[in-house]
Amino acid sequence: MRTTALTLIILLITATACLAQDSIPPEIRVEERGDSLHFSARLRPLRQIAGAPAAFYTYFWELGDGRYSFDKDPVYAYRDTGEYQVRFYATNNYDDGKAPPTRPRPVRVKKKLAGADGWASHFFRGKGDIEMKINRYPKPGEDFVTVVGYRNQDRASFSGSIVLFYNERQIGQESFALAEQRCYNKESTGSLDELMARLELPAKKGGSSLWGEAGADRETADGETGFNEAASSMLRQLEEDYSKHTVLHFADIRPGEERFLFLDMNTMPAMLQDTNATVGFTAMLVPDDRTLAPEQSQMEMQIVASHDPNRMRLVGRRINYRFMRKDKQLTYRVEWQNTGKGPTRKISIGVAIPRQLDPGSLQVKAISPACVWCDSAYNRQSCFDTVRRGDSVYFVFNNIYLPGLEQEGVRNRDSTTGFIEYTVRFKKKPKKIPFTSQANIVFDRNPPVTTNKATARFIKGLSPGIMVGYSALPSNGGYSARGPLQFGYVLAPYKPYRPYFQAEVFVGLLQQDDFTGVVVKDQRDTLIGGLPVLITGRQAVMTTRRNSFEVTPLHYRYNINDWLGVGGGAMAQVNISEQTTVENKIYFVTQQLPLNTMVSTSRQKSSVTWLGNWNAAPFIDLQVGRVRTGPVLGIRYIRLLKGDITDRFFLYAGFKL
Repeated sequence: MRTTALTLIILLITATACLAQDSIPPEIRVEERGDSLHFSARLRPLRQIAGAPAAFYTYFWELGDGRYSFDKDPVYAYRDTGEYQVRFYATNNYDDGKAPPTRPRPVRVKKKLAGADGWASHFFRGKGDIEMKINRYPKPGEDFVTVVGYRNQDRASFSGSIVLFYNERQIGQESFALAEQRCYNKESTGSLDELMARLELPAKKGGSSLWGEAGADRETADGETGFNEAASSMLRQLEEDYSKHTVLHFADIRPGEERFLFLDMNTMPAMLQDTNATVGFTAMLVPDDRTLAPEQSQMEMQIVASHDPNRMRLVGRRINYRFMRKDKQLTYRVEWQNTGKGPTRKISIGVAIPRQLDPGSLQVKAISPACVWCDSAYNRQSCFDTVRRGDSVYFVFNNIYLPGLEQEGVRNRDSTTGFIEYTVRFKKKPKKIPFTSQANIVFDRNPPVTTNKATARFIKGLSPGIMVGYSALPSNGGYSARGPLQFGYVLAPYKPYRPYFQAEVFVGLLQQDDFTGVVVKDQRDTLIGGLPVLITGRQAVMTTRRNSFEVTPLHYRYNINDWLGVGGGAMAQVNISEQTTVENKIYFVTQQLPLNTMVSTSRQKSSVTWLGNWNAAPFIDLQVGRVRTGPVLGIRYIRLLKGDITDRFFLYAGFKL
């Protein structure tokens, strides 16, 4: 017992010490050597994840003047004197703790650079003027930096706006929060409404222009109008796709100049339930000069459970089951990084194809490093090949040169990475989802590195449905009722397992309420049809016929299993039309037939009342059948708040489309 207690105490002390250690920010060290500053940082020791490759740190420095470095110990010469806020981000790969927190460190520069500026960004990989990078794939509750780079390649000078869109609406929850945005080139904050208004404002000859002098003294050309319409259309579509955005305006970027924006983002803790989900950012550059076309840069990233430079992800959006065809193709991307101290010459990637997918439909779409296919390569040429074995496929890069991250002289981190992107189709429309896929990556003859699992999931969609039923209304004294026959439309989550809300609307037709009054005795002589009679009694019968409209805005349901579901909620009812008929009956006898009672009847109809009385009712509900998809049979007990007959039983059949 003492040994067990002592062990628990040691484990508790160790865990507490680790948590405390994780909360300590790195110690940033700055050493001045001539015209340059040498940066380094003291970090907590790494804690190796059992079974994973050797743990290591990757680095990102924001140097406080609009430039950055991915080096471990960068050497940098500032272009001007002054005080700069340096930020350092370390990412703990294959480590079981949290990434070290970041705090700005002020650095004072007392003298200018005497020699040439040797800094190079190595940022832009495409041909466009805007791109994005992140310093790490984020974990839930962890911050990361989005770097937005924009440039002027060959224009005399130009200005414009940059809009960053984030938090995709289809995810169903907020993925990120923008904590801070840092600008170093006098970029100003704007609004999307102002930008849209400027795009829709025509330029007139000789008049003022919100586009600057370049657009003030000429008529708008057809091509310029086309660019405006394209920019407006792109912005409107992105506003529909994303729930959050930020707008920044820049001015007078010179030819050949590159600028960078730094945005601190925090991954919301709610994303913990969806690690390995792929989420997207989109940045859009809208030039002020309406003769220049707008540009977009899209970036997809994973929410990860742990930091690992070797990963697999399902590219693109979640799968929409309702609109998915049998030939729907999925796009996978396997990414890797050579984290060693030397180059690798061969990389093999093995992937097991999920049984829902057809291995024969696999097609390679893109690879890096770029190679020719091995069947067309000459001897010892860098080449790429695929080998298929059953439901597995192996991608092989032969005779390549992929530098190591810790290799001497390697400054561009991107040169140490590679990827393969491929598509594969379903065998048939799947009945079971999610499903996962995973890759094993072998660098030369080293042990294989196993990636995360890429999971295919459905979009959280809605299912429309129909319900048809009949209401049974028990009698209450002299009151009785029939109907109505009800037709309804239902909207609920697609194939729900867990508790969910359901909305309904109904039209009720041909309901009839009857009230039969008691016979009032009467002894009186009178004439009916010219004949003397003796009235023995009088009675009134009132019949009301109505059609109604019902809305159920609050309906909470729970499927106990695939065959039984329960629910409860409240509905509101309004009468579409209502008409009442009063029938007066007189009972009498004549002297000719004194023993036979006869009846004289008169009827009086009221005018039709439209959109008249309203009512409301709570209810409880029971369903049996295929409650997730239909068909189902159900019974619902409804208690109206007012009326002569307040109890109602609704018997119905339902089916989801």
